[in-house]
Amino acid sequence: MLPTFKRILYCTQLGPNTAYVFRYAYAMARKFEAELYVLHVVGTITPKQMEVVDGYAGPGAIESIVDEQEEEQMDRIPRRIAEYCAREVGQENWTDVVTKIIVAEGKPHREILDHVTSLDVDLVVMGAHAESSLLDRLVGNTAQRVSQRSPVPVLMCQVPDGDQSLSLDL
Repeated sequence: MLPTFKRILYCTQLGPNTAYVFRYAYAMARKFEAELYVLHVVGTITPKQMEVVDGYAGPGAIESIVDEQEEEQMDRIPRRIAEYCAREVGQENWTDVVTKIIVAEGKPHREILDHVTSLDVDLVVMGAHAESSLLDRLVGNTAQRVSQRSPVPVLMCQVPDGDQSLSLDL
C-alpha cells in the first residue's frame, strides 16, 4: 500500500530559503489533502549566554526579547504565507491548507521532535543546509538530528545554488 499523509509538519527558520522549502510542504499538503502545520522555533540560549545578556541589559531582559520575537513571528508568518500564496497559487484560501502556525521556544531539534509526536504528524518537511560549522559536523545540525531521530519520514529540501525564486521571503 502506498503511503498517505494526513498531517504534515513544515519547519522553518524564516531565513532566505524559506519560500523554496515551503513550496514542497504546501504542494504535498494539497496533493494529499493533508493538514499543514507550520513550526518556527526560537532557539534558547545557554546559561552562560544568559549571564552575558543579563550583565549588559539587566536581569530578565532576554525573556522580554524572546517574547517580542515570538509575537513578531506570530504576526509575520501568516502575512507572509498569504503573500506567498497570492503570488504562487492565486486566490486560493491558504487557511484551507495551513491548519496551525506554531512559534515555540527551545532547542530546535527537540521542539520539532516533540511536535511530531504531539501533533501526530505523518511527514516532516524542512530545509537541508549544505554549509555547516565545525560544531554542526561534529554533533549534527538540526536537520540531521531530526532526520536521525524522527519516527516519521523527513523530506529534506536541498536548496539549489543560484535559485532566483529564493527572493520570495516567507
